[in-house]
Amino acid sequence: MTLPSEELSVATASASASDSRNAALSASPRLATTGTVDLAGLHSLPVWQQNQVFADSEAEVAHAIVHDLADNNPEMAARYGIRGWQKLAGLSSAAFGVIAALLAPSVLLLALLGITSGIVLITFILSVAGLLRSRAGSARRQLVPELADEQLPTYTVLVPAYREEEVIGAMVKCLAKLDYPPQRLEVLLLVERGDIGTQRAIAAAGPPAYMRVLQVPSGPPRTKPRSCNAGLLVANGELLTIFDAEDRPEPDQLRRAAAVFAANSTDLACVQAELRTGNERTNLLTHCFGVEYALRSRLILPGLVALGVPFPPCGTSNHFRTQVVRDVGGWDAWNVSEDADLGMRLHALGYRMTTVDSVTFTDATDRLRDWIWQRTRWHKGYLLTALIHTRAPLDTVQRFGVRGLVGLMTVVLGTPLQFLVQPVISALGISGSLGFRGLIHAVYADTNVISAIQFATLLIWLIAAYLACVKPRRIHLLVVAALPVYWLAHWFAAWRALYQLVTAPFVWEKTAHHANGATESATVTASPGHCESTSRLTGICGHGN
Repeated sequence: MTLPSEELSVATASASASDSRNAALSASPRLATTGTVDLAGLHSLPVWQQNQVFADSEAEVAHAIVHDLADNNPEMAARYGIRGWQKLAGLSSAAFGVIAALLAPSVLLLALLGITSGIVLITFILSVAGLLRSRAGSARRQLVPELADEQLPTYTVLVPAYREEEVIGAMVKCLAKLDYPPQRLEVLLLVERGDIGTQRAIAAAGPPAYMRVLQVPSGPPRTKPRSCNAGLLVANGELLTIFDAEDRPEPDQLRRAAAVFAANSTDLACVQAELRTGNERTNLLTHCFGVEYALRSRLILPGLVALGVPFPPCGTSNHFRTQVVRDVGGWDAWNVSEDADLGMRLHALGYRMTTVDSVTFTDATDRLRDWIWQRTRWHKGYLLTALIHTRAPLDTVQRFGVRGLVGLMTVVLGTPLQFLVQPVISALGISGSLGFRGLIHAVYADTNVISAIQFATLLIWLIAAYLACVKPRRIHLLVVAALPVYWLAHWFAAWRALYQLVTAPFVWEKTAHHANGATESATVTASPGHCESTSRLTGICGHGN
């Protein structure tokens, strides 16, 4: 459990921040009252009545889980797209880039290198801060007293599962191992009404009484946040978390998160657990995925917390105060990176986030096509989130402040931006090495300076990636050395995301999960350098027998 000492200075929000948060929330009604059906109090009804409302008022429920945020807070909703001035700025930047590439390519190259180098430098600073914070972990854990069973809050676990019949059975068994009083626990398996295969797999797994299937009305957009909003309507837990169908959370994660919430003021809205992949040794793709995840989850996110910068939560294992999520409008069903959007919205409305010392093991995609689809979705969602929260620049500055802008511009916008820019940098570098200096020959940058910047940027990235490994070993040196090749796939995914942002901004390309892939290899091949121990992972997953 984590409660860093550097957070104590911001544990209580200022009066002005609280006032602005209340004003913003008053303009954004809670989820949700639609037509003649009062859905806002649905979570307080018995289960049979909740099911009856979902069946009898399917149209009203479907509207609420999709349009509530857009209807009540359009300024923060993705449904309305980007502003005209943002489109004009994007087109103007592209035109300027083409002209600069023809007239003075080396100057454009230096400018782009400056952007990417700045992002990399900030990322490295965050990584160092996260590393220092992790080394003080034992002292922080002592600041968070454990809660007795009678002190624990009620907890709702949301598991959105669409066409997950291969892995959902194992997930049900993992959730049954959670160390939390059953009478205080509610697990909602969010399955679309027509997804018969997943429903049968859940029934075959024999879920305990505190788990139940919530049939989500079918309809567009078919996104994860849409299902989560359905779960939010009926969730009766004081706290709430999301697990993906392929996840393997540590059994005491809910207890640890509850203790962090109890030790903090009510402006703490989100607690993020660490994510690790358990199938790194499947192939080179999963190796690189694991190192990348480690860099983000073990260093960058803790570094953001240590420096008081808001972060985009991961799509799973983030824990919330349920009422806060309702107050801010739930998840944006139209945003394919709903986690990043909700994190930025929470900060804009005056709430804080932190991390918890607990691990969720998950599956790295082991097929390149699935990986491309997943990263396209992430990059597209990050771009969309950044554009949403900068629609009104003056309001953005006022709401986010300096630290908030660092998180929004460096982490959310900066992540896809650097992968969009890097192939342009490479193309300009190659053309320069072939002798093309542009139409204005007098404007030319020293190639030695350019090479030095490129090498330093690459070295910083690789060092940060190696430091992120749980227990660095020789194999990690080989994986880190392969990351530049891995980034080539990122370039393709980022440009594909930019194309989809224009042509299909709300399309969700689902990542396929396979029971005979990551789940099984996690128990067979996980090594101490990746997941601490095979026995720890099999203890969580229950596949050891």
